[in-house]
Amino acid sequence: MDVKCFQTLELTRLRRTLTRLHEQVHARQGRIEITRDGCDHVCVLISKAELQSLERALEIFAETEAFKVMSEQIAQLVADCGDHRSAATTGKA
Repeated sequence: MDVKCFQTLELTRLRRTLTRLHEQVHARQGRIEITRDGCDHVCVLISKAELQSLERALEIFAETEAFKVMSEQIAQLVADCGDHRSAATTGKA
């Protein structure tokens, strides 16, 4: 996706311009970052169509062999970490 469609906007300004932003995001399927002074949290405003597209892409990816292999590798890492923690708390290696 083109980086030019990303924007950063403070919450105070968002309140004044929400209607315009709604139309902009819907028409162009762009993304708008919403920030607030004194806060590190950032939210992103995207269209419902874009959200549904992202969700569908994840569904498709979840059905692939690469996803299954990655999931198995993550599960093995979690299991290994659990074994390591158990050994550390019992004093057994």
